[in-house]
Parts: sequence; C-alpha cells; structure tokens
Amino acid sequence: MSSDFAFWKVGVGDPGEIYDGLADGETDVLEPHPDVTRFRGELLSRWPDLVDVLEPTEDDLADAPDDAAKYVLLTLPVGMLGHLDGIYELAREHGLRGYSGVADEAF
Repeated sequence: MSSDFAFWKVGVGDPGEIYDGLADGETDVLEPHPDVTRFRGELLSRWPDLVDVLEPTEDDLADAPDDAAKYVLLTLPVGMLGHLDGIYELAREHGLRGYSGVADEAF
C-alpha cells in the first residue's frame, strides 16, 4: 500500500485536476520554477531513498527536462510515511502547493 503526494509552485486550475493530470503525465498547466528544482534536490539530499518513489524519474527527464522544475510526485510506501512531516515542512519552506491523493485534498 502506498500514498501519493504531488508538489508544484505555479499551476493553473483546480489542484485535484492538476494532480489527476500528473498521474497521466500531463504537465502543461504547470510552469517551471526554481523552487521546485531546489525542493527536489533537497528531498533527495535528505532522503536519498526517495529516488525510487519520486517522479519525474531521470528517464522521464530525458524526454521532458523542464518537468524537473514543474513538479514532484511522490508515491510513498507505508514504510516511508515517517518522512512526510519533514517533506511537508520542506515544501512549505519553498512555498510549494500540492495535493494529497490519500486525503483527496489540496495543501
């Protein structure tokens, strides 16, 4: 069992629809922002094990390099949910918005 969380800085539209679009690889409603890139880097610096549950993956970025600055999508297994408070804190520090697929609500 896992829980999905999406983070972005600048997006147009309903957060739930943005989240659903990300699951389908649709990123056109999001704008690249350096805060997303910094968030991604700090996530992987603090918790390197997140690389296996983070999107866009390095393979995804080969086709769409701007996506690294648009969003971060995490599919956290139960064993990694202990990172969540720190992840949310880091997202707040970078002024990111997002959506929890589990709670079905924006944050």
